[in-house]
Amino acid sequence: MNFREPSPEEKNQWEGWVASRPVIVRSVIETYKFEPWKLYRLKSSNHRVTLISFEEHNGAPVTLKVAVTGDFNCVAFERAVFGIKPEDLEECDLPAPDEILGSAGMSLEEVITLRDAAKAGISPLPTSWAVEEAMILLHDTAKAESN
Repeated sequence: MNFREPSPEEKNQWEGWVASRPVIVRSVIETYKFEPWKLYRLKSSNHRVTLISFEEHNGAPVTLKVAVTGDFNCVAFERAVFGIKPEDLEECDLPAPDEILGSAGMSLEEVITLRDAAKAGISPLPTSWAVEEAMILLHDTAKAESN
């Protein structure tokens, strides 16, 4: 599904850009019907993602870089994920109107600190799941208080 409607000019620019790509990239775009204004689900993580780029290196299979954001997900931190296989993406619907969305906004330094501490077994630090669960609880509490 489109997360925004492209203008006729944007559609023409996209078609021109696709036509200018190497055959291997063009083939992936055409086979999977990728478009930059569509929303996709990353099957391996169940996150909704948007396309950032197509990557092809020395004849290796084409992979994609995608954005995981709080615009379409409830996440601890927003990120770009690279090395995604085209078959791991499927077009998906927009979030439901009452779905919890947003990002806890953790900085890269916070994420690295938590990761390193968790790897070292220093303390039972919250996982991104715990942060996302806390966001859901805050949302539900605020919603109940507003009613």
